[in-house]
Amino acid sequence: RLEQSPYSVALTSAQLESFGKVSHQLALHLATGSRHFGNPALQRTLCKAFMQKAFHKLKTALTALASAQAEQPGKPPDASLEAAVKAALGNLVDLFFAKFNTDLARWQQEHAGANTASVVATQTPLQEILDAKGGDRRTVFTYAELFGLFITEFERLQLPKRELRSFLNEIPVVPMQAFKMLEAQCLVAGTRKMALLTVLSLLESKPSARWHGLRLLFWLAYSGNEDSSVRFDTIRLTINKIFSPGPRAPMRWQLPHLSEKEVAPLVATAENGGHNWDLDDGEYLPLQLLKGRCVEDLATVMLRSIAAADAKFAHPVKGASQLETLRSNLFKGSVCAPKDRVWLYLALCIKRPVLLHGLVETFSQCQQDMKEHLINSIEEALKYIPPSEPELLTLVKKAAPETEPLVIKMLHILVQTSRGKEQLSNEYGAAACRLYNITNNARLLVPVFDLIDRKSLLDFLPAVMMLEESEVTIAFQQFVRSKNPPLSIAELITELHHMNSPSENVVPVKASMQALNIIFSMRDQFDTKVYGIVVQALVEESGPLPTLFMRSVIQVVKEVPRLSDFLVMQILPRLVRQEVWGSDQLWKGFMLVLQHTFDSQSGGAARVLAMLPMSQLEDVLVQHPDWKNHLRDYVARQPAGGVAPHVRQLLQ
Repeated sequence: RLEQSPYSVALTSAQLESFGKVSHQLALHLATGSRHFGNPALQRTLCKAFMQKAFHKLKTALTALASAQAEQPGKPPDASLEAAVKAALGNLVDLFFAKFNTDLARWQQEHAGANTASVVATQTPLQEILDAKGGDRRTVFTYAELFGLFITEFERLQLPKRELRSFLNEIPVVPMQAFKMLEAQCLVAGTRKMALLTVLSLLESKPSARWHGLRLLFWLAYSGNEDSSVRFDTIRLTINKIFSPGPRAPMRWQLPHLSEKEVAPLVATAENGGHNWDLDDGEYLPLQLLKGRCVEDLATVMLRSIAAADAKFAHPVKGASQLETLRSNLFKGSVCAPKDRVWLYLALCIKRPVLLHGLVETFSQCQQDMKEHLINSIEEALKYIPPSEPELLTLVKKAAPETEPLVIKMLHILVQTSRGKEQLSNEYGAAACRLYNITNNARLLVPVFDLIDRKSLLDFLPAVMMLEESEVTIAFQQFVRSKNPPLSIAELITELHHMNSPSENVVPVKASMQALNIIFSMRDQFDTKVYGIVVQALVEESGPLPTLFMRSVIQVVKEVPRLSDFLVMQILPRLVRQEVWGSDQLWKGFMLVLQHTFDSQSGGAARVLAMLPMSQLEDVLVQHPDWKNHLRDYVARQPAGGVAPHVRQLLQ
């Protein structure tokens, strides 16, 4: 405390600095030296006094730095003030190093015996020495207790949490108390972000803290805490800051959809890092393993825990025994509900899509309620995965009947995420058709309706038409929006009409009417001249007209006025030549078209009337006497012999 004494004025600045260094070393020696092992109370008092002095300097330096930043916001922090903060924090770090070294040296001296120094070093029970579990506070003052004193003073002074992170990264060993403290901070929204970032920092810079940090993160990610934000914030940190997708070869259990022959060139082997990664006791967890296999393996094991009790997976997860211990400890505590154990795995799938195959395998092993949950949840991953990702196509190609519901949902999501971008590959259509040929579930074809080859589309069209209105609408919407459909819209509408004829109904008339209504409701998305092409093609075909032909003509006349002239001038005369009155249904529709167009197309309609035989014309004029004047005007404009004699006769 010389700087507070009057004697300090008698020393030069260089002498004061030298005296400070000596005093610092002497204080550390007095506080942690071996001479006080027999008097833990004195050692505790000396350490507390040293710590309070160091904290006073740290608080002063932090206050000065904060004031400078407040006065000049936006400017870089003053280097000298930052150095003062670092130096003050360094005093505390020095205290912990001194305590650490002294405690270890004492234990090794007491247990050396005839062993060499290297043997003693490898056999030193580090955590046992630092924690002294079960030790009497009256007879021992431990490293862990020193850390407790630090935390008490740190929280009393309400120092910034970022300084705690710096401190933990500097001290020789992070005790278990630190992780319990970080756990408590993670459960509080206001301190969670800083605490999680501190755990991340420890994982990256302190190999000795990795297992403890990993246990904490997984406990938070799978805890039964009612506050779901704890889980999701932890998962977000794990995905964005910790997990690394590779590149690395997949493991055998990550490719359950492939045969042994197919998987041989793809799967990881012992030579390329695919072996079990058991670690010896006391061995540190390599950072690369932590960020890759470790996260993946535990997420896989937790995902599989949602499956039915009698589930049988194709291949076991061969990870570290330490990871299995971690998993079992999770279930001994308050673990989250099965439905919440999928989120970390789904998030991993975004960064490493090959993991989707494990998700699909788990789906096939679940009870129905959990299957529904996975179907509803998978969008959270798929909407962030590019539709061009090869694993997605492989997943559909390898789909089995038991995974069909999940595949259908996936196809719908992929269609949505690819909209406005590059169209999905036609291979999706072929893959869906393959599965449809096994299950006969036409819902498989709906999202890929525009990706199916021409022959398959024509073969499967009746099955799609028999689906619910919403499903048919989605299928036709896909078709209308397609840049490269397997057939034109005119051909599709024509095929819909061919489903019903006087001699055969491929599908019920009601289903065809629904399909035609749906495509007609989308007419603003294509050129309505298509209907003119369809009607002309149908009327020119040999044989009887389709059952719903005239219904469509009436619909077009009412809703697409621009085609009225074409219908009256081109289609109705053809129907007359085909003796449309031979069918009561067609004749009735024919008359409705005439009624709807007579006012706007009186000349063309009169021309059609003049083509009718005497009996039919007479009946029409009886039902519509007001048409006689229009017909008379038309006949008057025609040359002699331009109309049949019976027409002039009926007009007299």
